[in-house]
Amino acid sequence: MALLPDRIPAGSVELRRWRPGYADALTDAVASSLTELRPWMPWAQEKPTVPGILLVLTEGDASFDADQEWQFVVAEPGSDRILGASGLHRRGPPSTVEIGYWIRTEVTHRGLATAVARALTTAAFAHVATADTVEIRMDTHNARSAAVPPRLGFRLAREVDHPMDAPGQSGRWLVWEVDRADWNVADREAADQDGAGPHRSGA
Repeated sequence: MALLPDRIPAGSVELRRWRPGYADALTDAVASSLTELRPWMPWAQEKPTVPGILLVLTEGDASFDADQEWQFVVAEPGSDRILGASGLHRRGPPSTVEIGYWIRTEVTHRGLATAVARALTTAAFAHVATADTVEIRMDTHNARSAAVPPRLGFRLAREVDHPMDAPGQSGRWLVWEVDRADWNVADREAADQDGAGPHRSGA
């Protein structure tokens, strides 16, 4: 059984693990957001196809079961429309997992990326016992994405070089981090402000 649950609540939306059955809906979501994704995402340089997305989802489904990485689509409860995607990735030491996210163009400015990142951070610390630190990285030119981590209490840990593989990139990453102890405090404070109790992941 995979470490993370198949579904995780995230405010007004929910995260659902990648499944091949989402190929049509995810292809539509990527295609509708290609102009905004292309400057930052190397995989968004060409128009997506259903067979190509199906292959990515199939591989992601297997990686989820193998606990190599855990990727999700973002959707409204009770709806099959895809509003974006997010995931937890093992790209560094065993004590660190990294969050990635993107939100469909027509539903940006609704706080969805922040809600998704908050839910995944909580899920990482709740379900991945080896995770002491969660990271979020983005190019230094990607101001919209960079606005999310500080809202959640992540600290800017460093800048690092990275290969330029999309046209809007600068070749430098901002690396934001939060550790388990600090997140427990920040998440509890956010829950108290929301008046909704602790943010918890669930199947």
